[in-house]
Amino acid sequence: MEATFPWNLTLFHLINASAAPNGAIVLMAKGLAVFTPWIAVGILLLYWFRRTPEIRRSLMIAGVALGFALAVNFSLASAMYEPRPFVLGIGNTLLVHGPETSFPSDHATFLWSLGFGLLMSRSLPVLGIFVCVLGGATAWARVYLGVHFPLDMAASFIISLIAAVLARALAGKLEGVLFQPVERLNGALMKTASDLLKRRP
Repeated sequence: MEATFPWNLTLFHLINASAAPNGAIVLMAKGLAVFTPWIAVGILLLYWFRRTPEIRRSLMIAGVALGFALAVNFSLASAMYEPRPFVLGIGNTLLVHGPETSFPSDHATFLWSLGFGLLMSRSLPVLGIFVCVLGGATAWARVYLGVHFPLDMAASFIISLIAAVLARALAGKLEGVLFQPVERLNGALMKTASDLLKRRP
C-alpha cells in the first residue's frame, strides 16, 4: 500500500519514534497502545451496572457497532495480508508484536466503534467523545511504537464510523430481539445477585 498511498509512509516517519526516543514518551505510548481498550471496558461496565435502562440501551448500540466493525476487520484480515512496518524493516519498533496483518487496527477499531456508537446513541455524548479520544491516542501510540501505519488507523476510523451509523439505523429493529431480552436478563441477574448478598451472614 505504500506505493498506492505514498503519504502513508511519509506520515509514518513523522509519527514513528526516533532512534533515541524519550523514555517517558515511550512508556506513555506503550500504556496507551496496550491498556486503553481495557480502560474503556472498565468504564463502560461501571455505566452498565450503575445507570438506567436507557443508558444500557445506548451501551448496547455501541456494542452492536463494535460487533459490526470487528466483523469487517476480521473479514479484511482473512482476505488480505498487509505487513506491519517492522516486517518490512521500516522505522523503529518499540513494542513487541506478532507479524500478523496490519490493516486495519483492531485496537483503534475497538475504541472508535464504541465511541462513535455512544455518540450515535445520543445518551452518552461526553463518554462517547472520551472513548473516541482514547481511540485517537491509541492510534498515535501504535504508529509511534512502529506496529502500525497511519493508513491502518484511517481505515479503522472509517470502518468504525460506518458501523456506528449502521448500528444506530438498526436500533429500532433490534429493540425486541436484542435490547429488551438483554435488559430482562440483566434484571434477573441483578436480582439474583442481590438475593445472594442478602442471604450472606
